[in-house]
Amino acid sequence: MKGDILLQNVQVKGFVPATAGKNVKEGKKKIRDAVETKIGKNIDNVRKRCDGKPLSVNVVFYLQKDSAHAKKDLDGLSNVLLDVLSKEMSSKDSEPGLNILNDDSVIYRIVFEKKMVDSAEDEGLAFSIYEWSYT
Repeated sequence: MKGDILLQNVQVKGFVPATAGKNVKEGKKKIRDAVETKIGKNIDNVRKRCDGKPLSVNVVFYLQKDSAHAKKDLDGLSNVLLDVLSKEMSSKDSEPGLNILNDDSVIYRIVFEKKMVDSAEDEGLAFSIYEWSYT
């Protein structure tokens, strides 16, 4: 059951996260930078509000219909975002993430969805983070 809203409807548009290959790192950086810009000075507050709490994450990926992007699997797309929300975006390098999630074990519920859009400019993602309530 969803509890308090900790971060609502953060949208990143204009690109699709790479799920494999050499573009993954750049894609993660784009998402991280866009989310940092959107949250701004409130990022420390978001970190504190999420710290130590069970969480629910809702994510919508906007993909251009009839494109190769539309065929990407949700698992691969979601891993990119979860890496960005973590302390480090990859175990292979020390590229910092947003440090909103201490680790994936605090996530008790995840909802992923793909929506088709008409143009590449509308591709991207939107996500919200809620405190998860057991009751």
